[in-house]
Amino acid sequence: MRSSNRKIVYLTLAIAVIFIIYAFYFTTTKSSSDDEVKILFIGIDGADWEMIGSLVEQGMLPNFERLIKSGASTKINTNEKGGSAVYWTTIATGQHSKKHGIKGFVYDDPSTKEEEKIPYTSNMRKTKAFWNILSEMNISVGVVGWFITWPVEEVDGFMVSSYYGVKDTEQLTWKGTVYEDTPDMVYPDTLDDRIDSLIQIAKNRSYQDIRDIIKPSALKSTSLTLNEMKWAFVADEIYNEIGIDLYKEKRPRVFAVYFNGLDVVGHRFTSKSEKEQREIESKYGDVQRNYYLHMDSVVGQFINLSDRNTIIIVASDHGLMRGEHTNNGVFIISGPNIKENIFLERPINLTDVTPTMLYLMGLPVPEDMDGQVFKDVISKEYLDENEVVYIDSYGMREIAGVTPNRTQFDAEIVERLKSLGYLN
Repeated sequence: MRSSNRKIVYLTLAIAVIFIIYAFYFTTTKSSSDDEVKILFIGIDGADWEMIGSLVEQGMLPNFERLIKSGASTKINTNEKGGSAVYWTTIATGQHSKKHGIKGFVYDDPSTKEEEKIPYTSNMRKTKAFWNILSEMNISVGVVGWFITWPVEEVDGFMVSSYYGVKDTEQLTWKGTVYEDTPDMVYPDTLDDRIDSLIQIAKNRSYQDIRDIIKPSALKSTSLTLNEMKWAFVADEIYNEIGIDLYKEKRPRVFAVYFNGLDVVGHRFTSKSEKEQREIESKYGDVQRNYYLHMDSVVGQFINLSDRNTIIIVASDHGLMRGEHTNNGVFIISGPNIKENIFLERPINLTDVTPTMLYLMGLPVPEDMDGQVFKDVISKEYLDENEVVYIDSYGMREIAGVTPNRTQFDAEIVERLKSLGYLN
C-alpha cells in the first residue's frame, strides 16, 4: 500500500473513532437528561367513572383504557365547596379555599353599593400553585387553560390564560371570557402572535369536528344550549391546539392543560328524566358519549408526545351524570414508579394532587398544604427508596391582591355564568 493511501486510511479510521466516542458521549449525556421524571397533567372538568367505565368496557375509549391498564386509578374526592374555579385552584395549590383565597366564580365587591359581582382573577390567589413552586426550583413548566390564571404569571416556561377568548360572540369561552386584545393573556408575550394563529387554526377545525359530537341537523339551531356547547367546544379546541403545539416544541418537565367541554355537555345535554333524555338525544344526538370519544382522542394526542419517563395524570374535579355533579370524579395516573392495572377503593382528595406531584418530582412537600402524598398509587420500591421529605412552606405569593383585576368584559362574564346556572 502506498504511503499516501495509508495516511488516508489512518486518518479515516481516526475520524471514525472520534465520531464513535463523540456519539457515545452525546448519547449518554442526553439520555441522563431524558431520564428525568416528567409529568403530563390533563385536567378534564366533569369526567365521571360511570361513563368512562361503560365506554371502556365497550372498547370505545382506547387511550383511557391504555392508561388505566398501565397505571393506578381511583375516584377523586371533591373535598371542597364552591364550584370549578375553587376546585381547580385547590388542585393546583394543595390547599383549601380558606388558604388560597379563591372562593367561587365571582367576588362580591364590598366597596360598591350593591356589592357588585366581579369574576375572580389570578392576582387574588394568596398561595403558590405548583407552577410557581416548580419555577422557583428551576423546573420548567407549561400551563394551558387552567382555571383562574388570568392575568398570567411569570414562570420558568410558558402559560396561556384560561380566559383566552375570541371576538366572535358565538364562540367565546364559557366560564368567563376575555378577548384577544386583553393584555396578560400569554407568558411570555413573545408567543402572542403564535397563539393568535393557533386560535384561528382551532376555530376553523372546530366547524367540522363539532359534527362528530352533535347532529349536523341541530347545528342550525340558535338556542342558548347549543351556543353554550359551541363556546365550550371551541375553547377546548383552542387549548388542545395550543397545548399540542407548545408541548411538542417546548418540552417542559411538567405540562398541564385543562378542558371544560364535558362539564358543559353534562349540564346541558343530560337529564335525570329518561323522557327528557330521549328528547335531547333525538334532537342533538348522544352528545355526552360523543364528547367522551372526542376527549379520548385528545388524550391520545398528548400521550403520543410523551416519553417513557413521563408520569401521565388524567383527573377531573368532580363527576357529572344526568345533569348533576357526582362524587364519582376521575383520577388516573400512569408511568414510572406508579402501580399498574389497579383500581383503588380509597379516593384521592383534590388537595392531595399537588403534594403527590411534588414528591414524584423529588421535591420536598410543604406541611402547610392541606393534602398529603397519595402513596396508594406509588410503587413499593419507589416508596422504600424515597422517603417523603417535608418543609414548613414554600411561602406565600408576594403579589396577591385584595380585589380582582377589572376588565370591560366583567358584566358579560357574570351574565354568562348566570346563564349556565353557576350564579343565582
